[in-house]
Amino acid sequence: MKKSFFILAILLAAVQFTNAQEHRFNSELDKFCKTTIKEFKSISKERKTVLDGMAEQLAKKKYVVFSCKTNSRRTLMLQVWAQTGFYYYGVHGKYAFSIGDTITSVYAGVAEILTEAGFYCTYQRNGEPSGYIISISKEYPLNMLSSKNRVGTIDTAKGVLVNICFDANEQSNVAAANGHLDLPYQSPTQFENTPKEKETYEALNKQIATEMLYLAKRTKGIMNELMNDSEE
Repeated sequence: MKKSFFILAILLAAVQFTNAQEHRFNSELDKFCKTTIKEFKSISKERKTVLDGMAEQLAKKKYVVFSCKTNSRRTLMLQVWAQTGFYYYGVHGKYAFSIGDTITSVYAGVAEILTEAGFYCTYQRNGEPSGYIISISKEYPLNMLSSKNRVGTIDTAKGVLVNICFDANEQSNVAAANGHLDLPYQSPTQFENTPKEKETYEALNKQIATEMLYLAKRTKGIMNELMNDSEE
């Protein structure tokens, strides 16, 4: 009886989690995602090759970790969009983290551009990572900013480590010391406090959203293939 109750509790929790994923997106965020997935064809062949390789690994692992020397802009946007992709496509049991050599605050422009995309972003002074809660809706305020620095050590047997910097001087010590994949994004910092800042962050956000939603879809597809193979 206890065993049956335990299984039922797990099933109910799974149903609740699925409902949270499928039905609690902000309407603006859901619209942004639906528009963005139409842009998969804009991803270059070279970057699709890297993303496909990431998906192959991630299908068999637990998490993806985005790494740069500082952890305040690109890495956080990648973490948020990768986790959103997992929610959007129902990729269960996969998690996204970000890490850097230093723990810095979220750049305000990042929170602003994510808010415009439809995320629920609020500044907190209660010990939340980087001072912000960023989630898919106000009704489901699960913070997607969970730094791997706070979670534990990097185990590449369980996760995919991704260096997102072009410049070797920007690469984190973690990425340099562990096996990693390279998926570089241009740093937006040179355009901050200039007339091009907003435009630069909008373009970066669109690129990251497109590629992370593609990553989630490919991961889901590969997981389904592996499941079908195991059942044959």
